[in-house]
This record gives sequence, structure tokens and C-alpha cells, in this order.
Amino acid sequence: MKFQKGSIFKPDKEYYKIAGILLVIGGIMYVIAINIGESLFPSYSIAANSLSDIGGMLPLIQPTATIFNAVNIILGILIISSAYLIIKSGGCRLFSSCLAIFGFCIAALGVFPEYTHSIHVIFALIAFFSGGFALIFSYRLGINIPMTIIGIILGLIVIITIITPFIFGIGPNNPLDVLGKGGTERLIIYPIILYLIALGGYLSARGKDWVRIRFTDGYW
Repeated sequence: MKFQKGSIFKPDKEYYKIAGILLVIGGIMYVIAINIGESLFPSYSIAANSLSDIGGMLPLIQPTATIFNAVNIILGILIISSAYLIIKSGGCRLFSSCLAIFGFCIAALGVFPEYTHSIHVIFALIAFFSGGFALIFSYRLGINIPMTIIGIILGLIVIITIITPFIFGIGPNNPLDVLGKGGTERLIIYPIILYLIALGGYLSARGKDWVRIRFTDGYW
């Protein structure tokens, strides 16, 4: 048997399938909430406005703000639950830890909306970094090569986008400035959410066949 240390899925435990379903539900729910928020927010611009504006720009736009913040909290809880179930299945603790931190911070963003200023920014930065690293470390779950490549590429896009302002600053010197504040933020959060939906489908669909292959053939 060949397997990567720290990622030993147990054939008699299928918690990872439930974890996958939770990721799919949470991710789809989040995308729908964003669509509702953008549609109901007056004069909303995906370039000029951040996602956080939907739930935390004063004066609050209701019921959009309540819906968006509630969905953040629910998504965070689902992601944390998914991370726990993956660990319970014998999955990689490094990936699961990053995922759990991401989930916790997403939930915190719902509790501390944009108008809380520095608290919100701190949780957002931690969420972005932990989410990006979770994508990169997802290969340690023993997923197939295509999913591994996609996860690493999307994770690198997330991390590079985050650190770009620290390198080039905010303004015309930043190559991502053409996307605006909202466009740049979406280049971070969308890859994370969309990949987690894909990973959730992967985990929930492969089942015992995946675990059997995982233990007999390994990967790499």
C-alpha cells in the first residue's frame, strides 16, 4: 500500500462524503447570496464595490445586508464542519486546519461586517490567506492529478493577488488596479469558493472506489 503520510482515508468511514456535500451546499448558497446582494444593492458596481459592501456599507441596505451576513455565518459553520469530518475520515490535518481557519474567519466576517473596520479587515486577510493555502494543500487529500493542478493554480492566483498590493501598493502602479477593488477581491474569493464546490463534488461522488484506489495505487 502506498499513501502519503498525513492523508490516510479510512475505507470504513465515509465522513468525507458528507463533508463534500456540505462544501457543495455552502458554496452554492454563497454564490446565490452574492447574486441577490448585487442585484438588490442600488447602483452596485462589481469593480468599485467590494463584496463586504453588500453586508456592511452604512447605511445598511436591507434585507440584503442581513441575508449576506447570515449566509457568511452559515457558510463558515458548514466549512468548519466539513474540515472536522475530513479529519475524522483520516484526511490531511494541514489542509483541514487551513480550511477550518478559513471557515472560522468567513463566519466572523458575518458577525463583524465592513463597518467594524479593522476587525473586519483582519479576519478578511486571514480568511484569504488560509483559503488560498487550503487550495494549494488540497493535493494532500490524495485527489487526482487534474484536481491537484487546478487547486495549486487557483491557490497561487489567490496568494499572488493578496500580496500584490504589498509589493506594488494601491493605485495605478498596481497591475490589478484595472479590476478595481471589487474585481480584485473577487479574484481572491471566487477561486476559493468555486474550487471548494468542485472539491465537494469530488469527495461526495468518488466514495469507496476512490478510497480503494487511494490505498492500492497511491498517487504521484
